[in-house]
Amino acid sequence: MATALLTDFRQRHRGPVIDADDAGYDPARLTFNGMIDRRPELIVRPLDADDVVAAVSLARERDLPIAVRGGGHSVAGHCIGEGGLAVDLRLMRSVTVDPEARMATCGGGALWEDLDPTCLRHGLATPGGTFGDTGVGGLTLGGGIGHLIGLHGLTLDNLVGATVVTADGQVVRAAEDENADLFWALRGGGGNFGAVVDFTFRLHPVGLLLGGLLLYRLADAAEVVTTWRELMAGAPDNLACFAGVTRSALQDEEGVFISVAYFGDPPEGYEAIQLLMDGPAPVADGLRPMYYAELQEIFGRMPFGLRNYWSGRFLRELPDELIELTAAQFDAEHVRGSILLEPLCGAAKRVSPEATAFAGREASYNATFISSWTDPGDDERSIDVTRGYSSALAPWAIGGGYINYASESVGDGLETEYGAQRFARLREIKGRYDPDNRFRFNHNISPD
Repeated sequence: MATALLTDFRQRHRGPVIDADDAGYDPARLTFNGMIDRRPELIVRPLDADDVVAAVSLARERDLPIAVRGGGHSVAGHCIGEGGLAVDLRLMRSVTVDPEARMATCGGGALWEDLDPTCLRHGLATPGGTFGDTGVGGLTLGGGIGHLIGLHGLTLDNLVGATVVTADGQVVRAAEDENADLFWALRGGGGNFGAVVDFTFRLHPVGLLLGGLLLYRLADAAEVVTTWRELMAGAPDNLACFAGVTRSALQDEEGVFISVAYFGDPPEGYEAIQLLMDGPAPVADGLRPMYYAELQEIFGRMPFGLRNYWSGRFLRELPDELIELTAAQFDAEHVRGSILLEPLCGAAKRVSPEATAFAGREASYNATFISSWTDPGDDERSIDVTRGYSSALAPWAIGGGYINYASESVGDGLETEYGAQRFARLREIKGRYDPDNRFRFNHNISPD
């Protein structure tokens, strides 16, 4: 970008401005997925909403598309766009909590490890995901499946308001009683409608719980997952368990895991999961009394820079045939990756499908094949395996997949993911708030 233009822009934008000639350019454009190698024209790191307005105004003046980065964990690499303007919100991570009102507001670049501890000082939390280093923004805008799903729903079900810088540089508030159409679209429509510079969430009391991982032999996969399915079919709202079948491409590990989160008295938690304890014996038992911050670390961290391809489907049911198909994915020794099975249950199921733009409300489960590897020579094989499993889910699928986990849509367009009516409404709202599709680096809902 021309020096004179950059000089003028830096007078309007107080945060760092990084162009392709700067030493920090290459580190600034790195994302979670090592397969992504995109070169934006400019990367900006706003300090506040005024900086974001300045950045969006520059993009409009220069006719540049805009990518928005929160935590940078998008497996599709949407936080960095080729030839566009990348608005990196990582300096906007402040968190304020009102314990009396049970509300918290965080900056658009906040991570869950910023939000959770600040809330937990007051014995409060809002539903997040399952990794503390992921971004609040991306998770919220796409859904938010996590350990509190049964008690309090998805992350987006607990969003009460957001401040958005739209494509025309306006700062607008979105809530149930203010720009309600935009508020509806933000809750499930992803980053299509502007740069969200802050989020306000409803909080809930969270105390001592029973949590941790149970690990089993890979040979017991079908039996363990069947038992888990039966447990979750009758589970109370305060019990959330996820299942997974895995063989790592990064280390010599394979097996089945069940995550346990029982929000209540730990001895009662053991009673609640008795069905699991009566099944195949785990090879490792990591269950213990813990607090929510510890629960959010039981899966460890996924490092940036690995090569990733993820794909899955929302499912109306999880029959024996599908469980057997899932276990059989790892019969071939060359298959590496993890299949994650998540129930959509409790409070999340009691929200009307029309209440938000989230497309998985009618499903009972979410199934995702997660492939992570290091050798570029394994790209084609890893992607083919992942797509193969996702395609095999079609007989039991409802619509498409969970956009927060998706490398790409499962159909020819996002109508597959959202359904015709929901997608039509999203397109209409997109057309009003971003008619030129300035915010297009996302699972894109084109106004055209």
